[in-house]
Amino acid sequence: MNMVRRITNLGIAAILVGLLGLSGAHAQSADEADSLPAVRITHGPVVESVTETTAIIAWSTNVNSGTTLRYGTSPNYLDQRAGMPWGGFTHRVYLKNLQPGTKYFFQAESAKAQGTGTSAIADVMSFDTRPRGNNTAP
Repeated sequence: MNMVRRITNLGIAAILVGLLGLSGAHAQSADEADSLPAVRITHGPVVESVTETTAIIAWSTNVNSGTTLRYGTSPNYLDQRAGMPWGGFTHRVYLKNLQPGTKYFFQAESAKAQGTGTSAIADVMSFDTRPRGNNTAP
């Protein structure tokens, strides 16, 4: 009886290993990579918050991908970059050391989508930092 139970358990384990692909890693073929969806921005980018010297920009993508935000004070010259060292589906970038009362332009990019190597780039958008507050007591 124990021998039959052991053989049955081994058979079930072998089936599970085969079904789950646990029998060993395999490299992704070019055909498999081609069948994955290209990265696209599914929500945003949105300006979540702005202060005199900071801003938070966020967006979402359909697949894991990188997080880069190019920004600057001219829509044609986005000379600064910010990002996160990891990717994901939700992307959030914290900008700091901005100038008060200044219009900034930005462009979100999610590149190197997992398994596809594709990129998604949003249109150029803008926000205004808040003007410097009046620190004079009444």
